[in-house]
Formats: sequence, C-alpha cells, structure tokens
Amino acid sequence: MLYARARTHGDPIFWNTLDFRKDFKLQQHQFTDHYRIVDPENYRVDTGLDESSMRNIFLQITENVD
Repeated sequence: MLYARARTHGDPIFWNTLDFRKDFKLQQHQFTDHYRIVDPENYRVDTGLDESSMRNIFLQITENVD
C-alpha cells in the first residue's frame, strides 16, 4: 500500500537501514519490526510489516528510477 508522502526525520536511532539503492532506503524499526521505504528527500514512500513484501516493493521502486 502506498502512502501519502510524509517527511521523516531520518530517525537513525530507531531505524536500521537494510538496503540502500539509488538514494532510497529500506529501513526496519528496531523495536516494532515495522519496515519503511524512504526516498532521497527523506519522505516515506511505503510502510509495512512483512520484510519480503517490502523488499519486493523496494526493488520495484528502485528499478524504475533513473
């Protein structure tokens, strides 16, 4: 599910970056195990609970960006 763009603060204390491609980040929250995709301007693109699904979405997004 794609969400309206919401700016993040980077939150390096609570979010671990699992993958980084074309300036997009796939991150996992340290305590809740939520996942999110953040664009190069630190806006949340998507969020979810299933790592596999989020990785697939992350790959689709980054493959379609020049």
